[in-house]
Amino acid sequence: MIRIMRLKALILIVILIPFLAGCWDVEEISKRGIANTVFFDSEHPKQRKMGVVLSVPGSEVPPIVGTVQQFEKRHYVITGEGNSFVDAWTEIQATTIRNIFFGQTKAIVLSEELARQNINDILDFIGRIPLIPPNTHVLIAKEDPEKLFEMKNRDNFTPGNYIDFYFRSRPIRSLAIPIELWRVSSIIDENTGDPFIPLIKSSQGNYLIAGTALFSQNRMVGELSEEETKTFALMRGTDVGYLTIPLGPDQHVALAKVKTGTEITPEFSPNGSLTFHLTVEANGSLLETFPHREVNWQEKKEIERKAEKLIKKDIKDLISTFQSLNTDPVGFGGKVRITHPEEWEAMDWNSVYPTVNFTVETKFSVRETGLYR
Repeated sequence: MIRIMRLKALILIVILIPFLAGCWDVEEISKRGIANTVFFDSEHPKQRKMGVVLSVPGSEVPPIVGTVQQFEKRHYVITGEGNSFVDAWTEIQATTIRNIFFGQTKAIVLSEELARQNINDILDFIGRIPLIPPNTHVLIAKEDPEKLFEMKNRDNFTPGNYIDFYFRSRPIRSLAIPIELWRVSSIIDENTGDPFIPLIKSSQGNYLIAGTALFSQNRMVGELSEEETKTFALMRGTDVGYLTIPLGPDQHVALAKVKTGTEITPEFSPNGSLTFHLTVEANGSLLETFPHREVNWQEKKEIERKAEKLIKKDIKDLISTFQSLNTDPVGFGGKVRITHPEEWEAMDWNSVYPTVNFTVETKFSVRETGLYR
């Protein structure tokens, strides 16, 4: 009798398993719009605008190089406006019969006008978007984000995929420093440093990272040029950097595969003043000399000396820019909190930081002197 009851129970479980698998939330792919990029804008202080870049159904597979592309354009943009981003989102959802899915979003873009306001509210709104990946790239648009993403880029990639591939390119890593959604929120929450976000614009039919937006707490306060961003990358540490060293009138050398490492040490003096000591060690390979010539041992030492001098000057200039804007994208405050917790608790970092002293020491070595002919 017990065996019969066990057998009946087993049969009942087998019958019920398909109904307990949690598959009732299945949605046909034809009814789902896959958000590739999301952007936010502020037409004026009280008007909010939101846009969603959607993949054309059936075009998710990237185009094959050398073949005729099936799709004239692989994405389209839906926008909404209102007094709040909730109103803007409601208008977007009312515009399409598809249910928008954010689980494959690759980029979140804020307009520069919006970034110069308090971004805490927009970060809170983004955090409430269902399933949006925390590692999504965050960028600041140098131009109207709607016009920017209406553009068909030369490779005909969906914008988010293009941006993701762009940041994966090794040479780009020292020219455009990516930052993810979770890191922006984490930096603001910790209050020991400030966010830095890449600037994006259009250029010759493609998207281009045009520098770096600097924030003081939750507002954009300035920006770095592409050249300053290279120095910022060297300061943070890179393994694929580039460096051009002037040697005299119409003479220079270019170095590639520049690797850097920076040691940052905060120190308090007996009178309580704070000094940061930066030691930057770098090395690189000679890529080009102009005019072209063989480099002997003495010239190699001269190149190293001038590289050290140039890197030191550029870093000191960059730190002065940071202090004048009261922005700490390097995270100097975090170094103080870790090494001097008692002093950190007693200070107002935002008031102290602009007057902190810095010393910079650099060491550079040429790793290889072989040149391309």
